[in-house]
Amino acid sequence: MNMLRTPGDILTPDDIGRQVDVLQGIFRRLGTHIVAAAGKLAYTTKSDNSPVTNLDVEIDDAIISGFSSQFPGMPIYGEESGYQEGQTGTCWLIDPIDGTKSLLANVAGYTTMAVLVQHEEAVACVIYNPRDGEMYVARKDGGAFKNGQRLDLANAPLPKVAYCRERLAGAITGMLRPLGVSCEPGPTGAGYGFGLVADGRIAARFNFPHYPGGGYVHDYAPGALLVREAGGKVISVEENGDYTYRTRSFVACHPALETLVRQHAAELRQLEIETAQRP
Repeated sequence: MNMLRTPGDILTPDDIGRQVDVLQGIFRRLGTHIVAAAGKLAYTTKSDNSPVTNLDVEIDDAIISGFSSQFPGMPIYGEESGYQEGQTGTCWLIDPIDGTKSLLANVAGYTTMAVLVQHEEAVACVIYNPRDGEMYVARKDGGAFKNGQRLDLANAPLPKVAYCRERLAGAITGMLRPLGVSCEPGPTGAGYGFGLVADGRIAARFNFPHYPGGGYVHDYAPGALLVREAGGKVISVEENGDYTYRTRSFVACHPALETLVRQHAAELRQLEIETAQRP
């Protein structure tokens, strides 16, 4: 059993490595249960209009319980069990089932995610796609890996397809046309989409919530760290400047798209505002 001196203590690299390993094991074990339930679940609607199932709550509880049995005193908060927006200190944030709409439809797009926040930065993440057995892990300044193999976007060709919301596809395709990239609607799950960027299957994920400022840290910070550590770029289109782990509206992309996206950042911001769908 691993102990911290007090909740929120600063973790050493070895501490982080052990916790990442434990989360991978928990995610793999629970993944079988998630896949077996896909397409068979009833759901209710939360206050933000997103669906939630009993399985979301069950997986949330199981992750926290399993992790806390190994690391008592280490703060870990789940989407369904709740945490305070603006949470500070060293802690894990969990999204038990990201892409619940994809899970309900039994299609690709759902993952289980975790991000470790320390010194007001995302410093480690785990994203598991149980449907396809894809385990993504990243550590700040330590690289990104898929099933143990290092990801290296700097040496990967630029894919010709990017993902964005359907209402934005035409305008963004026009912006990307100089590099021969087109944009199309992708699966609902953020973690799934970021994984496709990180391993070079799509050129970018335009991460624009239904309305500016929507979503939560646990929705987007794991995938943004994964893409950055894979050699990709994460570019904020918010008015307050550079990307931080709290940024909601950003583009995670292949490095070959960076210059073009930055050139259009203000235009993308305006496009997001004009097409917002408020709850």
